[in-house]
Amino acid sequence: MSLRHLVAVTLLGLSFAVSADQPNVQPGQWEFTSTTSFTGMPMPPQTLSSSECVTAEDISEGFAFDVDVEDCEMQNMDKRSDGMNYTMVCRQEGIEMVMEAELRFMGDTTEGTMNAQTMTPMGPMNMRTVLEGRRVGGC
Repeated sequence: MSLRHLVAVTLLGLSFAVSADQPNVQPGQWEFTSTTSFTGMPMPPQTLSSSECVTAEDISEGFAFDVDVEDCEMQNMDKRSDGMNYTMVCRQEGIEMVMEAELRFMGDTTEGTMNAQTMTPMGPMNMRTVLEGRRVGGC
């Protein structure tokens, strides 16, 4: 999964209306880094980085990037201006992934963790992703 897709899936469920519940995220150019580690599979940790222009419109619309998540269902959503927690269940080609996420929004930085459990044909796989973002300037 690319970092853009990871960030998009992570932030897709925001859907904050312009109100006190709007996420505490400043518009501008952002750099995101994620480090994903796996248990149950012989794979080394993977670190990915990207840069995105995040506009005020992106924030008010809930960061709705173009990502196909039609096979996913958001559950247990708790949205606040300072962060969010949720569970997302995705089912595709007979495989189910359950992802639990905790994100924190601090104006010009963000951080969070995502833990995903999947049963693969090779057995269970657990994935932990640590996500960090920081605003680096204007777009």
